Amino acid sequence: MGRILRVLVIAVWFRTGMCVAQSAAKQSQPVPRQITLGRVLSWLPADTEVVIGASGPFPFPDPAAIPAPSSGELSPAELALRTQFNLPLSLFQLNNGGLRESLKGNNVALAIEGSRHFRLPPVGGAMRYEGCAILVMESGTQVDGDAFMRNTASSARWFEKIAGVSVAAFEELTENGVWTTFVAFPRKNVVAIATDLAYLRTVLTRLNGTTGPRALPDSLPEWKYLNTRAPVWGIRHYDKSQVRLDPTSPFENTDPRAVGVTFYFEPFERKQALITYLSGTEDYRSVLLGHLSMADADAAPQGEFQIRFRQPGPGALQGSVSLSPAEALYRLLFGLAAMLGHGASV
Repeated sequence: MGRILRVLVIAVWFRTGMCVAQSAAKQSQPVPRQITLGRVLSWLPADTEVVIGASGPFPFPDPAAIPAPSSGELSPAELALRTQFNLPLSLFQLNNGGLRESLKGNNVALAIEGSRHFRLPPVGGAMRYEGCAILVMESGTQVDGDAFMRNTASSARWFEKIAGVSVAAFEELTENGVWTTFVAFPRKNVVAIATDLAYLRTVLTRLNGTTGPRALPDSLPEWKYLNTRAPVWGIRHYDKSQVRLDPTSPFENTDPRAVGVTFYFEPFERKQALITYLSGTEDYRSVLLGHLSMADADAAPQGEFQIRFRQPGPGALQGSVSLSPAEALYRLLFGLAAMLGHGASV
């Protein structure tokens, strides 16, 4: 439990702090119709453990528009920016050769991040993982990947081709070590950033027609409690094969009968989020609160953090969290990041 709590302490220190602090060959032809969520899921490796998404359309966020964390009420627009950049768009906080600037003004139809194999970083800070963030732009919107590759020739560490797609590698020194990312434009309306070449290779080969078992298949019980049309959402099905390597795994320290977790935000004007925890344990409430680092939620001042529980089905506990005032969102993001493998260590 101590290891998990250390992860929870600063679970979004890297993600929130960075979004405030940081202000080639021809590619494939564009697809003729809008790319669906099911199709993007089919691109991900079968052993993907976590998928986080944002449903559009929405303009690509500008991190410079996010003010420093403060108390008080969050506007719906600020809540949207914080949840998008701290969850499915976290890899876009890195510079990536200036990719953020090239995406400004474009409308996003769907943002997805798939991830697996969460590991302690070489120094304190954000957990390392294998994964890929994918942006699907709205129909009719095209990103000039060729120009990006030309303009970043001097800043990229190297270039290579995978499944016929040009890939640029970037390295960035942050307060918690060097991050290496790989940027590709496999379609005129698709942008991908990966933390691992093997993961990206699977995405690009599947995108170009290779088939295989789908990540997080529809048969998993978590999907019953998830609204993928919500503004921001996520799902994790805990991988028992990673228990000895993944410090965010619940099996050894917190819940050996854990199954998975989902969350989604209702329309941001409502300032509500729903988290569903699935497990064979009978003590749903304390386990969920412990994961979210909210063991003292009952003692919190009235209005600081409100969560209501219900049991929507066998082996599932759902918490409805009120995100007013701002501290409620920050506290929830701490817990969600850790539950989804994206916390931080000290």
